[in-house]
This record gives sequence, C-alpha cells and structure tokens, in this order.
Amino acid sequence: MKKLMPTTVRKSHHLSNAMMFLQTPPRMITTADELSEFIDHVRAAGLCAYDTEFIGEETYHPQICLVQLATTDMIAIIDPIALPDLDPVWEMLADPAVKKLVHAGGVDLKYVPRAIGCEAANVIDTQIAAAFAGLPWPVGLARVIDAFTGHRLGKGHTFTNWDARPLSRQQLRYAADDVRYLPMLWSMLEKELDRRGTLSWALRECDVRLRIPEGFDPEPHLRKISKGMRLKPRARALLRALVIERDRLAEIDDRPHRVLFPDSALLEMVRKKPQNPEEMAAIRGLPRPTAQKWFSEIVAILDQADSLEILPDKNPKPSSEAAAEQVVVDALWMALCTRLYAQGIAPGMVISRAQLASWYLTQKSSEQVELFPADDWRQEAIGEWLIDFIEGRTKLSIGWGDRGAIVDEHSDVTTN
Repeated sequence: MKKLMPTTVRKSHHLSNAMMFLQTPPRMITTADELSEFIDHVRAAGLCAYDTEFIGEETYHPQICLVQLATTDMIAIIDPIALPDLDPVWEMLADPAVKKLVHAGGVDLKYVPRAIGCEAANVIDTQIAAAFAGLPWPVGLARVIDAFTGHRLGKGHTFTNWDARPLSRQQLRYAADDVRYLPMLWSMLEKELDRRGTLSWALRECDVRLRIPEGFDPEPHLRKISKGMRLKPRARALLRALVIERDRLAEIDDRPHRVLFPDSALLEMVRKKPQNPEEMAAIRGLPRPTAQKWFSEIVAILDQADSLEILPDKNPKPSSEAAAEQVVVDALWMALCTRLYAQGIAPGMVISRAQLASWYLTQKSSEQVELFPADDWRQEAIGEWLIDFIEGRTKLSIGWGDRGAIVDEHSDVTTN
C-alpha cells in the first residue's frame, strides 16, 4: 500500500539575514565597464536571476527597456537606452555554465536567439517548478514568494512607461523585485521538490517549455481570430495564409499584428475577398494607409484561395460526450486530479479534462493509444498508474485530513 498525502509548503523561519540583503537597493548599470564587471561577478557566482521590462504596443518585436539581474548578494538593473550593446548579457544567458532563474520567463528569453543566434541554456522557471511543489498552475511570483517565505510584495507598476527617463525609485524597486527573491526562492523550491520526489520532472518540463519555437506558428492566432467558430476548410486555409502574410508584413513594417491588420479585418477579408483598393479600404477596422500600402500583397493571397493546401485542424472541436460518458469522465478526472494533488503536482501542468476525455473515449472505441510518450515524465508520474487504475489493477482510497485529501493507493491483483 502506498499512501500519498498533500504536504503544505514549508515556510522558512530563518530568513532574517537573507531578507536584510533583499532590502538593499539595486545597482544601476549604464556603461560597458560596469556591465563587464557585473557579468564577471555573475559568472563567478554561477547563478543569476533574469527578467526584463519592455513595451510592445507599437513595434513588432517588443522594445526592451530594462534588464534585471540578481545573484545571491547583488542586484543590478541595466539600462539598454544608455547601454544598447547587451551582447555580454545574452552570451551569459546562453552559457550553460551559469544557472539562470526566471519566473514566467518565456517572452524574456526570446531576446537571446534574436540577438546572438542561440538559445539561453540551463534555465529554471520558478513558475513551472512551483507547479511540482503543491502550488497551482500557473501562479504569479508574488504568490510563490508568499507561500515559501511569508513575505508579501508591494503593489507593482505593471502598466508604466518603462522607456521614460528618469525612472522613479518606485519603478526601480518594482523592477528589482522581479529578480531579487529568485535565488533564495529557488534554493527553497529545490529542497521542496527533492523532498517530494518531483525535482527531475520539474527540470525536464523547464527544458521543454522554455525552448524557443522556430519560425512563426499561426495556430494560436487562428484560434484567437476564429473565437470557436467552425470555419469551412477552404475559409480556414485562406485565413491561415492571411495570418502568415500578416506576420511577414508586420515584421517589415515593425508594427504589432493588431495595429497593422486587426483580427476582425482578416475575417472580413476571408468573407468579402476585396479585389480593388476601394473594396480593401472599405474593410471595417482596416486603416486606409495599410490597405493602400499592402493591397497587392493581400490580393495575391486572396487570389490563391482555391489552390491553398487544406491542412487538418490541430485543435478540432471536442466530440460531444453522452450523459453517461460525461459522468464517467468526470469521475476519472476527479480521481486523476486527486492523485496529482497528493503528489504535489498541479493537474493543469499534466493534462486537461478535454484531453483526458478524448483519450479515454478513443480507448473505448478503438485500439489502445498512449496518453503520453514513453519518454515524457508524465508517463512515469501518472500515465502508467492511470492504465492500471482503469483496468482495475490498482485502487484509490480517499480520505481527508487537515492538509487536504489523503490517498491510499494499493494494487488489487487477485491470484487463483
């Protein structure tokens, strides 16, 4: 019999020295010599927290306004406006000899391959790690810090003019807070993950989720634009081609997608297929200068509508569940979530109910298919158990304690 119990996060009561350091103001870096000195310090430390502040409302690539770095005993804020050559930072981030810490850092890491042609290496995302340590997915930095240290961050400056100079003390404090706690937080998270036995899974998930995808992926844009509408295959193929062309033109113009061609305008083009500049300019929400400048490029796409390749929908509408099937899937989902919570893993990090339902109903109607690839940590964490559970080789007994559900897991193999 195996007992799984949710364990509360252990808040440290020995943080006084660390917290005193964490109150120190950041060091401002505006010259190449200052940057070189601090990067040398980072390399000697072997660990660095990283974050950026940027604005992305008016340009294709977000404009970086601040870079924040922190080791266990020093915090720095780099001003890219005063110091535009940030290659030493990007090269340090790409160096596997230095461990990097981020929180929800996918966007911040995109600067590295864009600048020097290779990705950041040896990166740990504390948002991902927290999902293996008894916290929800996704979870903000302030909530993770509170859970592990009891310290509450002040209100921030999420919506601020980061390109304005000079920056206020409050702005600099907020920017520094995004990195100042990460080294201490990771030391606590690492111990907690090791205690739970989920450390290797968290590190593998960081490695996968923080990879920068190659090229432009139109699928998220298609989902957002269609908003659940079931477009006909030919219309969807045309919309996909327009989304890809919009991305190309937006990069040329250095403008955000929504500014160059709003989503609603792309849908109108699919419906009306304008064939002259006047019809293009009449598209609701489409700026007239944009219609005039890029008319030929858009019409060239529209003229290909009947010959575009029709690709399978990567996110087909889930098949409807009969009432009895819904009850069964709900029960299986509840059992799966309870076991994951008892392991300290957020279910959203593993699978969605829709994915579970699709897999389970497919299992019933056709040949058995794997829920997770054999080399995916999810197969080790829950996939093998789920098959045994469905086929009756193991059972769960669920109780309740002052820390939540208590799960007793035992095999149910009978011998004749």
